[in-house]
Amino acid sequence: MSPRDELLGILVRRSYLREPGKQFLLASGRLSDYYIEASLTTTYHAALPLIGELLHALIPAEAVAVGGPTMGADPIAAAVAYHSADTARRVSWFSVRKTAKQHGARRWLEGSVTPGDRVVVVEDVITSGGALIDAVRKCGEEGLQVLAAVALVDREEDGGRARVEKALAAAGARFHALFTRTDLEHAWQAARER
Repeated sequence: MSPRDELLGILVRRSYLREPGKQFLLASGRLSDYYIEASLTTTYHAALPLIGELLHALIPAEAVAVGGPTMGADPIAAAVAYHSADTARRVSWFSVRKTAKQHGARRWLEGSVTPGDRVVVVEDVITSGGALIDAVRKCGEEGLQVLAAVALVDREEDGGRARVEKALAAAGARFHALFTRTDLEHAWQAARER
């Protein structure tokens, strides 16, 4: 089994919450017949090496760090940095805070980045893309050059991908999603048929 297929299986078993007839309340206030609780995968010991390997492969060679909105992106960024330590393309990781720190340097960012660094912004799940776009903006305000953004899962809803791609286009950056909701749904259906 490929690392991608293995990670997809873990995501479906641990994070793709779907029970026919049950509705889940989303952060947007909408109801959905499924929910992706990514932290159940991104904090799982068997998934971390797979996340590190697969996302590291999507990072441009000139990137020196990877990070995104805390808390969802933190285990992803840490997994990528850890994986990279045994490669020729080492990257550090950072977090983008929800609010600027109120003491010390009063920054949006925590971790191993400095102004001028070329970085990749990661996120666990995108729906509208708002958190990822906000993280990209904050990175720019801190003097970082965003080369790309990578989501573990694109829910394929609310125009999130299009919004993220538009926000990144001005900087010449690209967006990648390792998985889509369609990928999860197909794997979930296949598992039910077994």
